[in-house]
Amino acid sequence: MSSYIIAGGRQGKERLKLLAQVMLPTTSQLLNAVGLDTGMKCLDVGCGGGHVTLLMASLVGPHGRVVGTDVDGEILVLARQDAEDAQLDNVEFRHTDAAVCQEEKAFDLVYARFLLTHLSEPEQCLEAMEKACKPKGLIVIEDIDLSGSFCYPYCAAYERYTELYQEAASRRGGDPNIGLKLPEMLRQAGAQEVQVRVVQPAHLEGQGKLIASVTMERIADSLISEGLATQKEVREIINGLNEAAADTTILMSLPRVFQTWGRRA
Repeated sequence: MSSYIIAGGRQGKERLKLLAQVMLPTTSQLLNAVGLDTGMKCLDVGCGGGHVTLLMASLVGPHGRVVGTDVDGEILVLARQDAEDAQLDNVEFRHTDAAVCQEEKAFDLVYARFLLTHLSEPEQCLEAMEKACKPKGLIVIEDIDLSGSFCYPYCAAYERYTELYQEAASRRGGDPNIGLKLPEMLRQAGAQEVQVRVVQPAHLEGQGKLIASVTMERIADSLISEGLATQKEVREIINGLNEAAADTTILMSLPRVFQTWGRRA
């Protein structure tokens, strides 16, 4: 069951594109570190706009294959168009729930980024991912610890944004700080040789500083429907975040990101 608080569709894909650009260096380093290689068959669960799906497709080459899955059909239409534009014919997108196993023991690498945080029962998703992975194959997760976010000097809009995001996610049954729990969750799912590292992009200028305001825009409906904020307060927070983003003396981070991986037994 999903408790996704961030609005999707075409505008949601634009946010995911921005996020993918900011995360590209660290996600690329992760895929290299775990041993993604040509010829591999990979699964990207909860692929969103398909940005990592297409990255993996380019890395595994024509003899490899990548499947991306998501519950947002509108985003998948756009992702398929991106794959066609990139002339990648080794990628497939499927409209399905993250807790549904795609093909048992079929994939060399099964991956999910910023997905488990939105699920009320993330263990079901991990179980499906473990089933889809070949014996000795890789299960790779990236997810957030939003409580580790920071902005310096102090910015009231940023603090309120992170407070509201965590409250809304928790009310919907998600876990905005799931990152710290990932190593143990992977072990509980049967993974061996579990490893972890933490990355946290932070910026004084550039696109990375827009993530907070864009995300605030996309969670506005959830905040208002949950009675956590008024439309007026949401607009004031977005304005404050945009002002902070434009100020090159203010250092602003993304959430702390836990990169965790292990092998299926």
